[in-house]
Amino acid sequence: MDSIEKKDPFASYYKSGEPHMAAKAYAWQTAIGLQKVDNLQTSAYLLKTAQDNIEGRITIGEAKELIDSYYKQDRAKGEPERTEEADKVAARITEILAEDTFVFSPAQYIATHKWLFMGVFSHAGKVRDYNITKKEWVLNGASVTYGGALELNATLDYDFRIEREFSYEGLTMGEIIKHLAMFVSRLWQIHIFGEGNTRTTAVFFIKYLRSLGFNVTNDIFAANAWYFRNALVRANYSNLQKGIHETTIYLEKFLRNLLLGETNVLKNRYLHVDWQRETAHSEKKQHIEQHIEAENSLLTVMEMAKVTEKTKKHILSLYQAFGLEKIFGRGDVLNVLPITERPASALLKKMLAVGVIESVRGLGKGKYRFIQGEQ
Repeated sequence: MDSIEKKDPFASYYKSGEPHMAAKAYAWQTAIGLQKVDNLQTSAYLLKTAQDNIEGRITIGEAKELIDSYYKQDRAKGEPERTEEADKVAARITEILAEDTFVFSPAQYIATHKWLFMGVFSHAGKVRDYNITKKEWVLNGASVTYGGALELNATLDYDFRIEREFSYEGLTMGEIIKHLAMFVSRLWQIHIFGEGNTRTTAVFFIKYLRSLGFNVTNDIFAANAWYFRNALVRANYSNLQKGIHETTIYLEKFLRNLLLGETNVLKNRYLHVDWQRETAHSEKKQHIEQHIEAENSLLTVMEMAKVTEKTKKHILSLYQAFGLEKIFGRGDVLNVLPITERPASALLKKMLAVGVIESVRGLGKGKYRFIQGEQ
């Protein structure tokens, strides 16, 4: 078993060449990974059941029944607290992700919560009638201001109506992703349920993205579920006295990885408010902020120039390797990318034409550096 498979028990299914097995594996992986948003762990029994389903020995309905039966037996009593919840909800998420049906509506959103948590929470599918606060690690114990109990239904209806009336026609992928980040962050901020809001929002959002034509069959949600939740928190929290502003930049990076296959670094510590304050005047903080701004500008320029996805990935790889400071030539490109000399020269020519790099004089022919900001 290689190192990837040790970390991901489903890795062999992705590489098996069987599309139906890979699709099931990604669904289970996402479902299990999403339990981490509430610090829950699934059991070894669930993993075995998932593998039986992926390999076709049992249906998803039978998998759910086996899990329900398991928690009625004495041998399940040794499982950690809330593992039953994690197992049952993971199986239900897998079932929902396997279905093609979807309606973009508040009723579907509420029904998703009911289906996921029926028999787990007494309030499954019920809109809360009390106000809530939640201490957040990423906010150093502070809480997002969630929707007020008296306005929850009206707020939910409003957000759905605005999204339904929104037109994506003519937008660049960067603009589309920014809008999607705003939509999902606002939906989550309402927090209409007492518990289970993030898992419900994630499942509903995945189904919505699919209805928009996006292929979200990958491991981004599973591998970065905690980052996704923290990004939602940061998109809905401001403290002007401390210089903290709500921002969707972290959600956008997550979505770019999810939808475009980019490789933006998703580290939770960068979202923590202490990290921002402690490094507010440091060179490290300034460098990272400059890097984020430059990378966003780079992506915008490439989208406007209608650069192909393959070329975009190559350019991003070079930017991550060289940044704004390093001067590079064709030989450096060959050290970073798995291409030969002719494609490397063509790539540099394309980058010059698009306007993401500029020639550097005085160091010999064929030396370049990335341009800061949009040109």
